[in-house]
Amino acid sequence: MTTTQPIESHAVHSRRMLEHAAEMIEQGDRLQASEKIWGAAAHRLKEIAAERGWPNRSHADGWAIIDYIADQSGDQRIGDLFGLASDTHQNFYEDRYSLRRLARRLEQIRTLLQLLDDAHQTLPPDLPMPDDRHYRNRHG
Repeated sequence: MTTTQPIESHAVHSRRMLEHAAEMIEQGDRLQASEKIWGAAAHRLKEIAAERGWPNRSHADGWAIIDYIADQSGDQRIGDLFGLASDTHQNFYEDRYSLRRLARRLEQIRTLLQLLDDAHQTLPPDLPMPDDRHYRNRHG
């Protein structure tokens, strides 16, 4: 039987990926640590988008959501830290970061997830995602 819903929530995946990233850093696996760090951020964003009914089918949608949350919350660190998560995803392909840098990045992404959680809790629950070009095409 095929299902369209994940067996576990994106929030569970996000927490698990943070744990796996720490384990991969401990084991010296820079590539997998990089991918898990990115995955933790991406899954948390998917969780927020799903809970709010916002479209999140592409990287462009994800960036639109991040920019919108940062703008609405007034905390531009959200966009900056998500940029670091995205850059870490690129490291999976390029293997240019040391384990020390990845350990710092993991802590930065923990901060991002906390900022996202805080914004998600404080922004109005019925806040619509704008369908204008500013957010939809900013990174497209």
